[in-house]
Amino acid sequence: MCHSHYLDKKSVELLSEALVRHYAKRPHFSEIAILCIGTNRHSWDSLGPSVGSRLLERLQGHPRIRVYGTLDKPIHALNIHKQLDAIARAHPNAYTIAVDACIGQFFKIGTLQFVEEPLVPGLGLQKELPPVGHVHFKGVVNNHGALNPKVMEHGSLTFVHEMAAVLSRVLVKASGDIVPMLAAAPDAEGSPSRTLSSTS
Repeated sequence: MCHSHYLDKKSVELLSEALVRHYAKRPHFSEIAILCIGTNRHSWDSLGPSVGSRLLERLQGHPRIRVYGTLDKPIHALNIHKQLDAIARAHPNAYTIAVDACIGQFFKIGTLQFVEEPLVPGLGLQKELPPVGHVHFKGVVNNHGALNPKVMEHGSLTFVHEMAAVLSRVLVKASGDIVPMLAAAPDAEGSPSRTLSSTS
């Protein structure tokens, strides 16, 4: 696991490089799918959808990168099974990156974590949900001892948005480095699709 506090100026470089290194070990996927998990109903659990909305602004229309889970169309406990099935059918050869908020020890609040294994969403709240992604990013948004619903509901939205801004920069940078390594994928006419920069 690689981790860094979102206020650390080296966070974007450190975390993006960790993701690129992981992909470089298995460069046989033809596209990238980023699945941002969470809800728009609670500030503390809006990290994933906030990241998804920011990424969609930067990457919408990119031929090799797909973003799912935004503030307008979140992926959460009630629809995750249906969403994962649809995404798996639409993108069977995608390198899948999951993003979610999590709770942790008090001194870890604000930490962004890159984990080289699938995300198990809802684990901290004892929900049984399917694993997501080949790898995942988590942002520690609150203390695991503060599970009182009223405390969680009134978490700082500004704090979550600042974390989302950093994490979206990590993913844009890493995606731009990974795209040239993706395996060729045929377009609608059967010829390899062209590779574009993640900032196009």
